[in-house]
Amino acid sequence: MDQSTLTGGYIFDIQGFSVHDGPGCRTLIFLKGCPLRCLWCSNPEGIRPFPEPLYKETKCLFDLYCLQACPYKTIKLTGGKETPRLEFDRDKCAHCNTYDCVKACLTGALGQGGYFISLPELYSRIERDRQYWGVNGGITLTGGEPFAQPEFTTGILKMCYEAFIHTAVETCGDIPWNHIEPSLPWLDWIFFDLKHMDETAHKLLTSSSNRTILENARRLAVSFKGRLVFRMPLVPGRNDSDENIRATAEFILSCGFKELNILPVHHLGREKYLLTGQTYMLQDLEMNAREQLLAIKDRFIELGVSCYPGSETPF
Repeated sequence: MDQSTLTGGYIFDIQGFSVHDGPGCRTLIFLKGCPLRCLWCSNPEGIRPFPEPLYKETKCLFDLYCLQACPYKTIKLTGGKETPRLEFDRDKCAHCNTYDCVKACLTGALGQGGYFISLPELYSRIERDRQYWGVNGGITLTGGEPFAQPEFTTGILKMCYEAFIHTAVETCGDIPWNHIEPSLPWLDWIFFDLKHMDETAHKLLTSSSNRTILENARRLAVSFKGRLVFRMPLVPGRNDSDENIRATAEFILSCGFKELNILPVHHLGREKYLLTGQTYMLQDLEMNAREQLLAIKDRFIELGVSCYPGSETPF
């Protein structure tokens, strides 16, 4: 892939008419690449930083046109005659910029997960949506992790901010500070994830320590002049204990912030794991009941944090 992040970047979706990711009606831009591997991730196609094949086995005729078209030999046929299946070495797909396998597929079994878009192309798309936002709308960068492509993220935020477009970012926070800091002058809002306050538990949930995340939150408390709302995905039995709720509230208040959006984990993205060759680890997880969500909300309020459950946000 020879395109420069100074001129554009890799995204996997653009969604208009969002009303849950910032004030007003918004355009969501989903960027490729994320440092975490959260067990409940609803956008697994956004984890890898490069475009990749999305394989829908039920549509596959096993004619092997894709295998023959791939110049990097990343595809192989497994399972024998009775249970044939294609397998992809997606790490090798990082070197591809032609996606010949997808072009060769005649049945729609292969799709392309992500694509390069230049800054002018993306801004043109944003301008097209602008007429539908209303007075309070704007853009929200999400993913994946927007700050995993720092130059691209800073570039599009700056273009929008200077055009008086409201800007927001959703971040996991597990990113070097020098990837975040250049975007701060061009940001109005930040949604910042807190998955667990205990480092060991955080590693089990996300495959990564929370040290960088907590340090970046403290730095934002000093450096960021816009509005920051923490977000906490509630994973039953993993991070919804009173101990973690108290620790989360204490951390938020210690940073000088006071807002938290709690999000019940859902299973809406699990079918996409098959498309990307990944395994969904929470098949049997029961989601928080409405009553549990409201009880956790009340507990945060009791601890001094303004808490918004689900889509009940003050936007």
